[in-house]
Amino acid sequence: MPWSFWEAYAVKLLILGLMLAALYALARRLKGLRFFARGVDRYVTVIESTMLSQHATVHLLRVGRRYLLIGGGNAGLFKLAEFSAGELEVP
Repeated sequence: MPWSFWEAYAVKLLILGLMLAALYALARRLKGLRFFARGVDRYVTVIESTMLSQHATVHLLRVGRRYLLIGGGNAGLFKLAEFSAGELEVP
């Protein structure tokens, strides 16, 4: 007995959903293995950036074991503060 249009449509949607779920699970697994991780052993890492205005930003950088607070704007970049690893709680 041939399937009706809606039965075939439902089966195709089910197959598509299973394929998407499998791809999502695979991507999560590869992310957990750091397969896509670029720069895991980088020396300089941007922890957080915040826009203060259209032309001004603040960046928190990790350089080795030190943390730098850098301000940027039209006039350039400026070091605002420097912290050691014990002085700052970073998630």
